[in-house]
Amino acid sequence: MKVVGIIAEYNPFHKGHAYQIRYAKERLGADYVIVAMSGPFTQRGTPALFDKYSRAGHALACGADLVLELPVVYATASAQVFATGGVALLQNAGLVDTLLFGSECPDLAALKNIADRLSEESPAYQALLRQALQGGSSYAAARAKAIENPAYAEILAQPNNILAIEYLGALSRLDSSMTPLCLQRQGAGYHETSLDEDMASASGIRHFLADHPQMSDQELALLLDQIPEALHASVKELIHDGQFLFADDTSLLLHYALTETQDFTEIADSNFDISNKILQNRHLFASFHSFCQLLKSKDLAYSRISRVLCHILLDIKKQDMLLPNDTCPLDAKELAPYLRILGFSDNGRPLLKQIKKNGTVPLITSPQNAKGLLSPEAMHLLDKDIFASDVYRMMLSNKTGQFFPNEYTRKFS
Repeated sequence: MKVVGIIAEYNPFHKGHAYQIRYAKERLGADYVIVAMSGPFTQRGTPALFDKYSRAGHALACGADLVLELPVVYATASAQVFATGGVALLQNAGLVDTLLFGSECPDLAALKNIADRLSEESPAYQALLRQALQGGSSYAAARAKAIENPAYAEILAQPNNILAIEYLGALSRLDSSMTPLCLQRQGAGYHETSLDEDMASASGIRHFLADHPQMSDQELALLLDQIPEALHASVKELIHDGQFLFADDTSLLLHYALTETQDFTEIADSNFDISNKILQNRHLFASFHSFCQLLKSKDLAYSRISRVLCHILLDIKKQDMLLPNDTCPLDAKELAPYLRILGFSDNGRPLLKQIKKNGTVPLITSPQNAKGLLSPEAMHLLDKDIFASDVYRMMLSNKTGQFFPNEYTRKFS
């Protein structure tokens, strides 16, 4: 039995994602594809465009067999934390033999060399990294400068390459038996916002929807052309009903959260300087996006601010992100202590029995049965997922005027 694992956001699911799943099934001969997918919030620190159950259903309709939720503390984190959580989750299923990920660079050996170089963190590398950071470079740009190899620096300038390198690093740190395999990214670039390409990026689709809140039939057809045909009816319904969220839909709840404390130092991704900057400027808050723009500077990237604000909204603290380090290594079971099902296909149904047999952590079908299966530490992590889903549900209800079931009554796909 061949089982391929994919770590994804599907924000939203598009033709490039469908291509990756087809590649796993048709070219790699996968019997099953298991996806570790972000839930209600994403790595950018913003809510996912569509709710997690719709996105899981879209993946299943396009060939995935089982979709598991990546805990929100990892889903909203930096690339290294995101990758480590995703790898741990798939490893704990006990069935995945291949980790398939997209990258701009198709050279797996080069990606591995960079991952190994970064993991060494020699004194010379650390000194160059500090120098670049002090010079105002973002962490990603500083790391590219510190590696002192023009070809590698070019690879590190691409977002999917960065994630690919972090997946390789996570596989090594967790001593995983999964075999890595990279698939060169097809179509538009990660940050490309145009829909002109045959395979537009998720960013392009989100920007198009944001720029066309009242779409004509022609504009809707243009957007749907970037979505697999099997999903057209679902996506049209979601758009028609207004069931989609953007960063600024968090503004009201975030503004309230910003007034509730006098110290954001212990918030994940924050520090003393960021906390003070937020406190000094929160009286100028108007919206999520405008506040990020206000706070960003040459040494504080928009993406970092966005994640900090998301973590304030969701009350995710540094202590909630359990990561391996030199003094206190953690194994995959501690990092991802449960497998939360978002949906499975008819073909994927046998996977549930196999995971119960071979998996290393409990398989959770509903929060209702979790307390008897999970440790207090694992329940704390699950409670963060439930709270994040409740926040998303509240924002969606406020926007649409519709009722949406909570995590205890919602059925998975």
